[in-house]
Amino acid sequence: MPVPPPAAIPPGGPVPPPRGAALRLALFGLVAVLAVAFGFVLTPAALAGRYLQHFGYAAITLTFAWFVVALVRVAPGAWRALPLFSRGERRRAAAIIAGCTLLAVLTVPYGYKVLYDELVLQNTAWTLHFYREAGTLIHAHWVDGIFTPIGSEGTDGTYLDKRPFFFAFVVSLLHDLTGYRAANAFALNTALMPVVLALFYLYARRLVAAAAALAALVVLGTFSLLAHNATGAGMEMLNLAMLLLTLHLAAYWLAAPDEPRLAALVLAVVLLAETRYESALYVAPVALLVLEGWRRAGRLILPAAAVLGPALLVPYALHNTYLSGSPQLWELREDDAQRFGLKYLANNLAHAWRYFFNVNDLLTNSWWLFGAGFVALGFALVRCLRALPRWRTAPPAPAALAAVGAAVAANLLLLQFYYWGQLDDPIVARLSLPFAVLLVFCLALAVERWTAPRRPVGPVVMLGAVLAAFTTGLVANARDTGLNVLGQELAWEDRVVNARRPGDRLIITNKSVLPWYVEQVAAIQIERARDHAEGVGFHLDQHTFREVLVLQSWRPVGAAGGFQLDPRDRLPAAYVLEPVAERRFGGHLARISRVVAINLPPPAPASPLPARSLTPPGADLSPSALQPISLAPR
Repeated sequence: MPVPPPAAIPPGGPVPPPRGAALRLALFGLVAVLAVAFGFVLTPAALAGRYLQHFGYAAITLTFAWFVVALVRVAPGAWRALPLFSRGERRRAAAIIAGCTLLAVLTVPYGYKVLYDELVLQNTAWTLHFYREAGTLIHAHWVDGIFTPIGSEGTDGTYLDKRPFFFAFVVSLLHDLTGYRAANAFALNTALMPVVLALFYLYARRLVAAAAALAALVVLGTFSLLAHNATGAGMEMLNLAMLLLTLHLAAYWLAAPDEPRLAALVLAVVLLAETRYESALYVAPVALLVLEGWRRAGRLILPAAAVLGPALLVPYALHNTYLSGSPQLWELREDDAQRFGLKYLANNLAHAWRYFFNVNDLLTNSWWLFGAGFVALGFALVRCLRALPRWRTAPPAPAALAAVGAAVAANLLLLQFYYWGQLDDPIVARLSLPFAVLLVFCLALAVERWTAPRRPVGPVVMLGAVLAAFTTGLVANARDTGLNVLGQELAWEDRVVNARRPGDRLIITNKSVLPWYVEQVAAIQIERARDHAEGVGFHLDQHTFREVLVLQSWRPVGAAGGFQLDPRDRLPAAYVLEPVAERRFGGHLARISRVVAINLPPPAPASPLPARSLTPPGADLSPSALQPISLAPR
């Protein structure tokens, strides 16, 4: 495929900077210094959290609206800059994208894949939708027909979570448009799968011809981990979509630098930094690409979005400050004192090797993608090193991919120093998705290079991807869903409760209250019900709720059979329970019971005190023995 030449410096040397360019550069420097000082240095962690919780919604709304306007402005030109597609190629690409999306929907059940993370995002979307604040629910109940956060212990019923909330913000927009429902998060991720595949294919076509791009599209589309996230409620699909969109805008910027293209690129990378913790790493390669665009244009280009870019990143800086100053949010293990360290490297590398080159159906990987992908990565590195002396004239698409791909690899390397960086952990594996996309791009380049009339490399690559998907990938997705016993139990509890008569109810749960808050059902944990039996009894007597349900776990007694109540789920004897439903999950029995009554003992009557002298027997009442009583605080 012919590659358009990069923008050249006009004859006679660089174009003099326009009037005001020096002022804009100075203003950019001032904004950057103030943003860094305010976000990282001068603001205490607790205050940073409060700022972000109360003003984060306004900040991300402004950035998103600005980005949409900038994207609409450059979209027609970006579309015209893409390679020409034949009608047959469009049909084949559309069929592969639709088929892979349908395969994911039909073979991977919908559900929470990473329970706590995805439930926190759902609750954050709820708060953004109803209260326009970036908080996660702590306590909530129905008050006068409104599901309301209830403050306690110095809180307003919500707290700022450590997870970036751009995904939750997009879900909240769906709530605004269609009404609140938990299914919106799942619908968003499913809709993002064809978007991710289309963005990938369009960028692959910037690099290679149609045959190689279609082969790479099959490899990515049949990747089991991608399908796994397309039917969940996590932020990985949005992170991939923003990463690929940033790549497109970076290549479009390098092709012919101007202000609208740079504005769209800067705003895209700001939103990408707000999608996942580590996605802020991509700001660095984009900054280098901006400098390269200036060099190619021979002039300084600084639209308002670029000048204010550091200010738009202040929410990320505040979030980082808040997280760094809140060790309780780090979720460290008992033997860990820090999140990153050299001591984690060797163990994490061993787990990464096991994940990448796993050939059974235990992990949601693709032995073909990673096996062939690492070979292709080596080929791409050699090709990149050979082309390094000619970097000044590098075509836009490979140059942008090299810069952003280096950050993707650095991101994966940084994960190896993280205390929870074992890629063969089902919770951690999702972090390898950007690296997997990078490998598929390298695979597309390798197919393009090695294809010949007598070497049908493309069909072989497609066949390998399909075999990996049907021999291990689909089985691993089903197995992973089956191993998520807690997720199955939560889904069963939700089905049982929803099948009962509609009405307000209180759930006393032995797990987190977040799944019930997502469904706008009042809930407390067993510990609180144990300590506040009188309060629960009051609501039961006053018919505040139609019913009060208790969720408990019964563990096996021994090999002979039988179950006994888990001591941690025991309620006081005053609670009178009536079993509603029970089901076995793994080695324990889950039971749902209804509270029939709470028989609290009546308060003891106050007995009259006998009349007695206030003067102790034998007390010395002489004036010399009397001492003044001090009223000073002790």
